[in-house]
Amino acid sequence: MRILAPILCLALLASCGGTGTSKGQTGQLSGNWQMTLLNPSYTETQSGFLLQSGNTVTGNLLLSGQTLSGQLTCSGVGPAVGQLSGSNLSITLTPAGQTVNLTGSPSNNFTSMSGDYSILAAGCGQTETGTWTGTRVNNLTGNLQASFTLDGSTQVFHFSGNLTQGTNTGSSTANISGTMTSTDSPCFTSASLAGAVSGTSVVLNLLTSDGEALGKYSGTMTTDATSITGTYRFSNASDPNLLGICEGYGGAATVAIQSSGTS
Repeated sequence: MRILAPILCLALLASCGGTGTSKGQTGQLSGNWQMTLLNPSYTETQSGFLLQSGNTVTGNLLLSGQTLSGQLTCSGVGPAVGQLSGSNLSITLTPAGQTVNLTGSPSNNFTSMSGDYSILAAGCGQTETGTWTGTRVNNLTGNLQASFTLDGSTQVFHFSGNLTQGTNTGSSTANISGTMTSTDSPCFTSASLAGAVSGTSVVLNLLTSDGEALGKYSGTMTTDATSITGTYRFSNASDPNLLGICEGYGGAATVAIQSSGTS
């Protein structure tokens, strides 16, 4: 069974919840992680948040991937449970239909980790082995400067504002909130931001102060959380007149972040 690609899964979580509201982050491996699983036939990714308490590591990760031909493989969100003993790390992830076992070690500064993996398939995908790497992703919090380019045009809208990443709860995503304003946009001058981040994938819903939809932005950020590159669409399905001529506007958008902190 094919599952939605990671950014679409994240979009659903951003619009429908899917993040926890309790616990805080502790331990050296606690944080947002982007992982890559490699073997001769597949490239797969895992993203999400880990919490470490003592030697125990827990969390939730989103697994997705594709074959060399570009076909999507089985994907899903599953709980992660593991142990860190000295420099030896083991994590087991159980999304629907398969079990992913990671073994390896973190770097000395706990900003990366790597090792070997195996996937035991039971009704989804196939059994496989390979190597994996993981990179800690910085906290997406800071001031923003954004440029939205209209498809088929040289017109660019500029926005400034701020983003704040919510608490690490060991979920596959963390909430993102913020605001942005513009002096040259013909569509709207201000918007509230509400969305989610998982690994380097970011989804932001653009809203009026009353919670009316203005559009959505989906992008991929750098692991140091200083920039995001993606696409946007201005739209409100329930009230197409809200955006006037801007209904359906879309294109590429880049967001630069200043004063981001670590996860």
